[in-house]
Amino acid sequence: MAEVPKDMKFLLFGKGAKWHAVSAFILDWLGLACLIMGIISGAMDRALGLEPTYWFLAAIAFIVFGLWAWLTAYFTAKEG
Repeated sequence: MAEVPKDMKFLLFGKGAKWHAVSAFILDWLGLACLIMGIISGAMDRALGLEPTYWFLAAIAFIVFGLWAWLTAYFTAKEG
């Protein structure tokens, strides 16, 4: 793979590997919390702040963004 030019690294990788790894960790835990809230809300058949469907959609969004942040951290650390 060709070396990425230095002026393009910030556009591709943002603030660095450590920042993206921490944000991936936080986003994954938020996704897990939203998933649990959706399951509890659906089982109780009550809206706990949001409807269960919205909790599941928020969980999916957090997990997808967490995966994106983890991949960015991985490739940032690999690129150097």
